[in-house]
Amino acid sequence: MSDKRRIIIIVASVIGGTLLSLLLFKMRRGGQALEEHDVTTLITNFVFSLAIILGIGFFFIWNKKKD
Repeated sequence: MSDKRRIIIIVASVIGGTLLSLLLFKMRRGGQALEEHDVTTLITNFVFSLAIILGIGFFFIWNKKKD
């Protein structure tokens, strides 16, 4: 599997998880608009999830190419 395809799969899975979280927030609110702290929580979760997963992925790719 190419590195580009691997990154696309990772990003798609993080976006999918964020959309599921958005759905859960909406269900918790009864379908009403999200409050500001809900949106902040979703954005923070998305950014940190993407950063952590891509960081670990690049670390393993870098170690693989080093060998």
